[in-house]
Parts: sequence; C-alpha cells; structure tokens
Amino acid sequence: MNSFCKLLVLTGTVAASQLTVLAHREDYLDETLVYQTLEQAEFEPEYWFDLGRQRDTHVDFMRHHLSAEYGLTERWMVDARATMLKLDGAGSRFDSARLETRYRFSEEGTFPVDIAISGEVNVERDLTGIDRFGIEPRLILSRDFGKLNFTLNLAEEIPFDSRDMEFLIASGFRYDATQFLSFGSELKYSPQEHQAAVVPQIWLNLPHEVTLKLGYAYGFDLNRESFLRFALEVGF
Repeated sequence: MNSFCKLLVLTGTVAASQLTVLAHREDYLDETLVYQTLEQAEFEPEYWFDLGRQRDTHVDFMRHHLSAEYGLTERWMVDARATMLKLDGAGSRFDSARLETRYRFSEEGTFPVDIAISGEVNVERDLTGIDRFGIEPRLILSRDFGKLNFTLNLAEEIPFDSRDMEFLIASGFRYDATQFLSFGSELKYSPQEHQAAVVPQIWLNLPHEVTLKLGYAYGFDLNRESFLRFALEVGF
C-alpha cells in the first residue's frame, strides 16, 4: 500500500471514530441522558416538535421545545429547555422548563461502566394551571460494546411542595449502523405513578455537526400519551 492510500485509510478511520463519538454524545429523544458531554465552549441549540394524542380523552396536542446546551469544561455542561403546549381547540400555553447540569468523571471507556451525575431544576404547569417546581438529581451509567451503547438513568424527582418524591428509571440502547445512521430505543418507568413508555428512534448524523432525530413514544400502564417527536440539533 503506497503512502497516499495509507493516508486515505487513516483519514477515514479518524472521521468514522469522530462521528461515532458525536452519535454517542447526543442525548436520547426523551428522558434518557447520555454519559458524554459537550466539549469546552461548544454551543448546541436544539428544536423539538411533538405531535401526539391523549388516548384516554382523545385530545390531540402539539408541543414545541427550545433548548440550548453549552460545554463549561471538557467534562461539565449545562442544558436549558422551555416547552410550549397547544391542545386541540385551544391556544398555546407554557408547559414546562428545566435547567440541567451534567458532569462525567472520566473519559469514555476508562472504567467497565462510565459514570456521570446530573442535577436539574424544573417547573411544570399542571392541569389546574399551577406551576409545580422541583429538583431532580440523576445517576447516569453507560457502557459501549463497539457500535452498541447501553445507558441507564436513575433519578429522583423531589418536589418543592407537599407532593411525594418520585423515583424514575430511564434506559436506552443505540446502535451505530453506519457513520451517518444510528437507531435505538428508550424505556422509561415511574413505579409510583405506574406510568411507562417505550420510544423507538433513529438518528441521522449529518455533516457540520447537524443531527436529525425522529421517534415515536407510546405510553402504557397508566400513561395514555403517545406522540411523534422530531428533533434538530446543530453544534457550534
């Protein structure tokens, strides 16, 4: 193999490995946060759109999410998000917001299981129009098996008012089928509320750090909500 061919092979290998890292860095579509964080001073705005239905009341809805992530250091980042909700036959209104920060303890693959922690302050408007505030500490566990990633989140929703604390489990797997296409699914469950959802999804990893995600969330047990979600993320 001549020097030019060796250079092509090396360049392709580096590009593929970087695309894989970017794929594993992107959060899952719903509740599951990944281990990887943004690079220092990297900024990533996001837009999510939901189109769904409450199957018990047969009410259709749309949600618009605006989010932004920023890398404070190589292992520490912040994430802010606000959501507007529009029910069928009604105007748009505030739905929820959150401010989350995440820290990972090492480089990916250093230990048998990668460990990160997350803390979140959030507010959600309930059906009566009251804003409910809370905090949510979260443990993030992750493991790669080549192109396959498994992630587990263990979180505790702690309300500021008299409501009970709520333990939340969110998990996901992702497989990098090609340099540009990944697919996977999430499963989340709240033991106290008896609400669960499964969220199959795909990622399109495009040039210039653009990521498109598409998924469908189907709620079961006492969760009667289902929705199609589209997400667009751009890194700077």
